[in-house]
Amino acid sequence: MLGSVVKLDWQSTAEGETIMQHFYNPQSNGRKLFGILERPMLPNVEEVSYKLFFVGKSGAGKTATIARLAGAAKINDEYIETRGIRKTNIYWPAKVWDRIILFRLQCWDAGDRDLKKFGHILPVCKEEADAIVFVFSFNDPTGLATISTNISTFMNNKSSPAPIVIGTKHCPGDFTAKVTVSDIEEFENTQKITVLKLNKTVDNFDSKENELTALTLNVICEQLWIRDQNYIINQEMNSMQIV
Repeated sequence: MLGSVVKLDWQSTAEGETIMQHFYNPQSNGRKLFGILERPMLPNVEEVSYKLFFVGKSGAGKTATIARLAGAAKINDEYIETRGIRKTNIYWPAKVWDRIILFRLQCWDAGDRDLKKFGHILPVCKEEADAIVFVFSFNDPTGLATISTNISTFMNNKSSPAPIVIGTKHCPGDFTAKVTVSDIEEFENTQKITVLKLNKTVDNFDSKENELTALTLNVICEQLWIRDQNYIINQEMNSMQIV
């Protein structure tokens, strides 16, 4: 059940707003983008790190989704295919039960052309991934079906990554969606995975966009945390059986 581990609206509380001040850039409308050697200055806060590999058709919005989650105030709506591998670090504080945890989400994505051209890219991206994030466009009627086909391929991994699915729309007023509510319900019932939703191109965040992005990040953090707890429980059970 969503929200059973991570408080999904915590960032809007007084405590959450105080912590979030460390994440916003005062010279822009978005969150601060942290470099490889940078991190938010949060004393006495535990940090956990996860690797996420973003998968999806060319043009589905993988790079734009990562930029949205990273807090970019403006995203270019012109499609440019990603060359090679792109890695983006996203820092996000979440309230896990009664503790504040700083999540470092290492987001990896690669363009379809280079994935097919260079054999080493896919294994490197999948290696030790904690989550596979499947991205599809609501304008593509085959998007969810493709994910259903690919799940078994990408989930066959020793690290047992958490499956996360995000659907993207071009903009809030886009009513040309080809994926229906029934399609989403069928997918969620069959795969037991909640479909998250984000807009690909929105200039200047408004409050609703901030809430949507925060909800998506909180759900991702929750799924990663639950995956870790299940792993620990399985390890303990295996140790007891050996003894």
